[in-house]
Amino acid sequence: MEDSILNKYLDEIGREQLLSEEQEARLSARILQGDERALNRLIEANLRFVVVIARQYQGQGLSMEDLVSEGNLGLMKAARKFDATRGLRFVNYAVVFIRQQIEKAVRKESDEQRVESTRDGQTRSVDAPLGSKANVSLLSVLVNADSPQADQRVYNASLEDAIERSLQTLNERETIVVNAYFGIGEERQTMAEIAERMSLKRERVRQIRDRAVRRLKKNMKLFRK
Repeated sequence: MEDSILNKYLDEIGREQLLSEEQEARLSARILQGDERALNRLIEANLRFVVVIARQYQGQGLSMEDLVSEGNLGLMKAARKFDATRGLRFVNYAVVFIRQQIEKAVRKESDEQRVESTRDGQTRSVDAPLGSKANVSLLSVLVNADSPQADQRVYNASLEDAIERSLQTLNERETIVVNAYFGIGEERQTMAEIAERMSLKRERVRQIRDRAVRRLKKNMKLFRK
């Protein structure tokens, strides 16, 4: 969004009052019974939160307008599923949906740009760091560096395809953890940061990561046969 458009949008959504925990609980109960007015109220009261999250993904290929639009889709999904009786405030519940929707759009845009680059005759190194702050890449975890490599270009193309296809086999939680831990499409995060983001214990995040890596290694072998 251009600054003037964004400021106007912020002014509009800023008129909505924030909800108390009790108000969220009442709206949640009505939403689960199919009340669309309650759904809209919960969404509208939290639109500004989407903007805060969307700003964290600027510079990754999508405009601010697209980031906010994608984030709003995630917010809507969260609002329909939110159950206040589980003890979470709505923003803590919705953040995973918002980030997931935005990150999915960022990855799609990145893939499309990569395809265009390939068409233009450019290549992408599969051993490039997967995050600007990462000291380890997903590639280094999945691939045996001592394995024979006949034709480097053929090897790289096969490897990249296998990694991308393997990543698509992960479930939602595994995708979030792997992307965050290895810095795929976002800044790399620590276990503690991922745990806080997903409202999980650090050990649980480690278990999800390890399970995802095992699945990726298994699928890598299948896809490269």
